[in-house]
Amino acid sequence: MELENELKQHVDGEIRFDEISCHVYSVDASIYEIKPIGIVLPRTKEALITAVTIANRHRIPVIARGAATGITGGCLGHGLIIDTSKYLNRILEINIEKGYAICEPGVVQDDLNAAVAAYGLRLGPDTSTGNRATLGGMLANNAAGAHSLLFGQMADHVEEIELILAGGDVLHLSSIAPNSGSLFSGLNKLKERYQDVIAEQMPVLPRRVSGYNLDALLENPINPCRLICGSEGTLGIVSKMRVKLSRIPHIAGLCLLFGDDPIKMMQSVPEMLSYHPISIEMIDRTILDQARNSPLYSQKLSWLPEISQAVFSVEFTDSIKMQEFQQHFQNYHPTILSDPTEIKDFWEIRKAGLGLLLSRRSYTRAIAFLEDVSVPPAHLASFMQKFQTYFKEAGVYGHVGSGCMHVRPFINIQSNEEMKTAENMMVKLTELLREYGGVLSGEHGDGLVRSWLNRKLYGETLYQAFIDLKNLFDPDHLMNPGKIVEGTPFAQDLRTGPNTAIHEIPTFLDFSREGGLALAADLCNGNGACRKKEGIMCPSFQATDDEYDSTRARAQLLRDIIHGELPPASLAQKGLIDVLDLCLECKGCKKECPSQVDMAKMKAEVLFQYQEKNGASIRSHLFASMDNLLHYASLFPWIYRAVQKLGINSWFGIAKQRSLPSLSNNRFSKIEIQQPTLEKSVVLFNDTYCEFHTPNIGLSAVQVLNALGYHVIIPPYLCCGRPAFSKGFLKHARHKAEALIKVLLPYAEAKIPIIGLEPSCLFMIKDDYQSLVTTQASIEIVAKSCITFDAFVARHEFSDFKPSKDTLLVHTHCHQKALEGTTATLEALQKIPGSVVHKIEAGCCGMAGSFGYEREHVDISMKIGNLHLFPTIRNSEEKTLICANGFSCRTQVMDGTSRQSLHLAEILARYL
Repeated sequence: MELENELKQHVDGEIRFDEISCHVYSVDASIYEIKPIGIVLPRTKEALITAVTIANRHRIPVIARGAATGITGGCLGHGLIIDTSKYLNRILEINIEKGYAICEPGVVQDDLNAAVAAYGLRLGPDTSTGNRATLGGMLANNAAGAHSLLFGQMADHVEEIELILAGGDVLHLSSIAPNSGSLFSGLNKLKERYQDVIAEQMPVLPRRVSGYNLDALLENPINPCRLICGSEGTLGIVSKMRVKLSRIPHIAGLCLLFGDDPIKMMQSVPEMLSYHPISIEMIDRTILDQARNSPLYSQKLSWLPEISQAVFSVEFTDSIKMQEFQQHFQNYHPTILSDPTEIKDFWEIRKAGLGLLLSRRSYTRAIAFLEDVSVPPAHLASFMQKFQTYFKEAGVYGHVGSGCMHVRPFINIQSNEEMKTAENMMVKLTELLREYGGVLSGEHGDGLVRSWLNRKLYGETLYQAFIDLKNLFDPDHLMNPGKIVEGTPFAQDLRTGPNTAIHEIPTFLDFSREGGLALAADLCNGNGACRKKEGIMCPSFQATDDEYDSTRARAQLLRDIIHGELPPASLAQKGLIDVLDLCLECKGCKKECPSQVDMAKMKAEVLFQYQEKNGASIRSHLFASMDNLLHYASLFPWIYRAVQKLGINSWFGIAKQRSLPSLSNNRFSKIEIQQPTLEKSVVLFNDTYCEFHTPNIGLSAVQVLNALGYHVIIPPYLCCGRPAFSKGFLKHARHKAEALIKVLLPYAEAKIPIIGLEPSCLFMIKDDYQSLVTTQASIEIVAKSCITFDAFVARHEFSDFKPSKDTLLVHTHCHQKALEGTTATLEALQKIPGSVVHKIEAGCCGMAGSFGYEREHVDISMKIGNLHLFPTIRNSEEKTLICANGFSCRTQVMDGTSRQSLHLAEILARYL
């Protein structure tokens, strides 16, 4: 293709026109899907300008893209996608004295805030997706967030913009310095032509991200930055911006109000505003119920009464005002949250409102179309009372203090009738908004979902002014066309709709809990939480900053195969294997994705189906059968050690940088263990690592459990099947699972706790067996009896610990982080008198079983370790003890830092 060749020849960046990449970039967090022509990831501003210029010469539309967290389809289009998030993400200057920062468009909101937090500063607007939303996207959507009562919108904070026009010309626009040139002559003509109608008809609202900000033309002088903010990339692409920094407010606390009549509560909003809070937010019962059922948020609802239909949070910087407010609104059972942890927990749930709504396992979804209406706050209650008659069931939350509401009616997206009803609702809503002086969007913009209604909403004259402004900046309509003006029909380009073909591909694993494989993939709503840079999900994206390596990309490719968009309808496709290649199966998405997308499970199924058709490598066979290999190695240890010494393992694609783990002289199950006579018993699940590599950990565990008063039963050694499962050898894994269940079932039926030392093995039983094993009744009994060593110990009190002055650093295995958390490990270690325990704020270590041993993965494995884990350990004192329960984690720590780490059992045993 001529365009592709020219871009590759002249643009410094990554040029992707392959089929897989185009499918990856065909979605955002909206209900739409449009496959682009190609994608450019420019490394420099010059490369960005060149790419835009070449596209213009070929008459190809250009669509700017950041984190793609938008829910309107604003960064989708059949053109050239320019992704600025991977390389154009530098903070170029921070001036604390003058209170500004100059940034490239790919800078993430939270990264900028982290860079200036030590000075008591931040960027004012605080979107709920701040841990991955880029400043370019925030500018394009004129973002605001929960504290717009204090900070306003992005337009109030952008002081200068460097804008690339469709032809490649670069404009330098300023709100703080004079502007000149032919474009400003054109803006003045627009002002002369439309100033009266703008003054009379443009809605005046605290929050408006609908249409163009034509009211900026009424400023004297004209503020061009305010015009660009909220323009959704339809006027040009921002290559650099200067943003004002604001003081971080001191938060006195949150006053929570609870009621059974949200409309009645909304009637009090004007009165609430008289107390000068910095935010007034609302969450309805639908979202709160979803939070109760979420493994990520269910433990963060201690403040919530059972019967409340809605909660209003009112945030203050003035404690006296907050107390006065509390006294005045006693009829709403006010509760003050002043503890920073509680406040943080509340905001996490509020910010997760959208994702929680979309976690329902059904094609009846809380979709975004009436999504963020905005009206004057004084009229909010009256408007919402009429608005709620349009739908039967919805999730409602939003910025009630600003009159901006997020309303998510539940619609069956596969029903032609219901989608037509949704379209009719939008038309009726537009008429209602005109009546109340409101707009269709107070936060997320028009995009594909609402632009088609702008003519009806604003009237012919204002709409013509929008077109004239578009023509002034982009006369050929090549910059993100179809947004704000000339919108496409509502039901065009739906990601999943009434006409979507869904091919139910038979699976080996049971996906009934997810509603089937199709729905398991379709649960990904595209919100981009997998692009965040902290937590467990997603380690590969955290290392590469590349959309291709995100959980969203993997889910999208699966969905397109199932929908027939990427034939054939088979999981045995090389392209799918390639996209899944860097999935470490950490299970972070199962916890941290608001929709609980389980990519680890889907990868196991894909590997199985691919290998059934195409065969597996010798290396995969070796890793999948590691328990058998270790069994023979224990019989002939000299052969194993010779392989280690000669480096023969590299012949099988194992990285030369890695050495095979040492083999113990004694298998754990062969060691005679002397125990005192004790009445109570527990079972110690002897995993492969304890059996062959680290029997000392098993011995330490027995010592600790004996000290707690338990006789330890050690069943015959059997592998749980984790290595086989992770490599897609599902038949092999099922065979091992069923054998192990037979061994453990009698203990479980006798109500004897089954304690696991290796997190990946224990959670194989508690989690993966649910989909792998056919004897569900048996596995449920066994799974309920299984408990981590950490959780079991944390329930008990010790009386015979020696005091310690040691500092302990704790790294938790990613499966344990995702499915249980770190609390139990910390509590167990804190039982050692005098110890100082710190959690390492890291996600997956990067080893991920065999992943980090593989030649092609070793570099990224170490890069993941270097994100947070290795630096924390390197910066600690040499005598600091490092606790890591995972065998892979301990290996990775040694390879990455040359420091030994210990299992919790070993640490506790040394203080007995």
